Amino acid sequence: MNERYYNILAAVDGSPQAHQALMEAVEAARRNNARLYIAQVVNSSGFLINSATPVSQIIEEEKEAAIKLLEEEFAGIDYYNKQMVTCVGSPKKVLCFDLPETYKIDLIYMGATGKGAVERMLVGSTTAYVVNNAPCNVMVVK
Repeated sequence: MNERYYNILAAVDGSPQAHQALMEAVEAARRNNARLYIAQVVNSSGFLINSATPVSQIIEEEKEAAIKLLEEEFAGIDYYNKQMVTCVGSPKKVLCFDLPETYKIDLIYMGATGKGAVERMLVGSTTAYVVNNAPCNVMVVK
């Protein structure tokens, strides 16, 4: 474990566990005087290609919903050094590789379970993937 963390990432998805992870990330950021990144990833791999709605429209609608959720979470946090991040892609890869590299993340906070119960049964949980592959420490919150 590092003595001090400088860049902390909290992954949110609207689940109670993710919210709890965010609250703990805020406290860790305060203790470390760290930059807090609050991120939500729009999962682009789950869209139906056979849908009558264009994929670009579906992604835009999902991104708008993600931004709304982030703004609600963001507004409820009394911490000065925070930044919202919204991405489109595979949550596993974005949270594990892209964001840590881009923002020099040294600690990731995530909920033990999220909203993707069906995906978790089919392909394994995002949290398990990040825990096993992230280049930094990961705190899993129940």
